Amino acid sequence: MNSVQQRLQLGLATSVVLLMLLLWWLVAGAIEKFGEEFVQSRLEHDADSVLSALQVGENGVLQLTPGRMTNIYNQPFSGHYFIVLGDDKTLYSRSLWDESLAVSRLPKGEVRQWNVQGPAGQTLLMWAGGFQKQGQRFTLAVAEDLTPLSESLVRFNWYFAGLSLLTLLILLGVQHYIIRRSFRPLEKILHEVKNLQQGAVGQLSEKVPAEVRLLVREVNHLLRLLGERLQRSRNALGNLAHALKGPLSLLNQLGQQENVRALPGLSASLKQQTDSIQQLMDRELKRARLMGQGVPGVRFSPQEEMPVLVDVLQRIFSVRNEQEKPLNIHWRAPEVVFVFDRDDMLELIGNLLDNACKWARSQVRCELQGDKHHLQLVVEDDGPGCNDEEIKQLTARGVRIDEAAPGHGLGLAIVRDVVDIYSGKLTLDRSSALGGLRVSVCLENRAVNGSA
Repeated sequence: MNSVQQRLQLGLATSVVLLMLLLWWLVAGAIEKFGEEFVQSRLEHDADSVLSALQVGENGVLQLTPGRMTNIYNQPFSGHYFIVLGDDKTLYSRSLWDESLAVSRLPKGEVRQWNVQGPAGQTLLMWAGGFQKQGQRFTLAVAEDLTPLSESLVRFNWYFAGLSLLTLLILLGVQHYIIRRSFRPLEKILHEVKNLQQGAVGQLSEKVPAEVRLLVREVNHLLRLLGERLQRSRNALGNLAHALKGPLSLLNQLGQQENVRALPGLSASLKQQTDSIQQLMDRELKRARLMGQGVPGVRFSPQEEMPVLVDVLQRIFSVRNEQEKPLNIHWRAPEVVFVFDRDDMLELIGNLLDNACKWARSQVRCELQGDKHHLQLVVEDDGPGCNDEEIKQLTARGVRIDEAAPGHGLGLAIVRDVVDIYSGKLTLDRSSALGGLRVSVCLENRAVNGSA
């Protein structure tokens, strides 16, 4: 169990249950003890009544004074009994009927108390003591049935168990509410982390409990460092590219001079090297713009971005070298804001559409599907297409099938880089509907889904 909230709830719930069980055991034992002490007190009072009714007759034998005993000792098996063990005679209460109770003689001043089995299966609490009256020593024992007390204790235990269970449920509910309320700020942080992953916010709010404030500040510090380092890397690449443009232009001009053109091998080698440097610069500049998953950025909304991108491409490719036939770009996308970096998606879709527009005769189709965490993209055109061997080479760095077409062959390589960043899948085949090249891309933002 990795949840602190669940461990806390389970631990507190177990503590409350054990506490209620202990409380029930203590209260039940205390009530039983108090009940026995109350019965013992009554037995002592009954013993005083029997003592007041005992007299020594003229013949020196113990006897009971008529009319001074309560009627409960005259009712058979009433649950109240007494026995008087004298030297010459033993007296029994009429409530014993023909039964007897085991009583031992006690010396004067000694008192004992114990439980004994009485008539009709009754459980009796017996109190006995040694006495001397008018020169006669005897042992007086009085007993009372504990069955009514036991039945009352059973009913009390059931009532107390029900009340304890109700109290336990109320305590568990209050405990659950307090814990959930205490962890609510952490749920807010979790919500902000999800927004951070989705690019809705740039940093976490520091209005959090003191226990996690330091952690939130460190996360925000790391985010700022990440953004600054990314920006410095982009600026450095941009500055490097700008610095190399002058020397490259100079080298190209040198290659066009008559004395260099007179040496075909040198001129061709010089042009090849300058083209390679220019190609490398373009590729690294484009790669520097890729953000990747898990980095806070702006989300991609195709309904907002696609019309502008398609309009720009249609303007660029509206006039063809070979014919004046306009290029139609058809696109379709759901009303979904994808949790992918906007620049990455524009780089991906822009390169695919640019490549399709270069080879299409008159028609290009682009379709986006999926939910906010999953993106499926299909771009196809009605151009000449490629055979199986050419398709295998298309995603290699800098490879171009037709050298006559403008560009450096970096479009699909950049597409592959974006797909690799998101651990996606890139598929190239022939379009069954238009006959040209068909490119399919499947992406999943695993950083947001928590599966990375």
